[in-house]
Amino acid sequence: MTDKIDVTIRIDKTEASHLSEILDALRSRGLDQVQSHERLMIVNGSVNSDAVDALRSVKGVASVRKDVTYRAQAREP
Repeated sequence: MTDKIDVTIRIDKTEASHLSEILDALRSRGLDQVQSHERLMIVNGSVNSDAVDALRSVKGVASVRKDVTYRAQAREP
């Protein structure tokens, strides 16, 4: 089983009228926990790490970026 990663997907602004179809295609390729920000043409969600290229192949997707979380290290007393 592969690990889930969080991703940010930028949608081509020329494809704005097809956003619902693009979201359906992204979901069918494994994207879940989908949050769509139509005004910004950005979609956030999580996907298996081995499915990122499948998301990139969806017509209307401009880019897919893996989200990175930074954590502060605890200080030694």
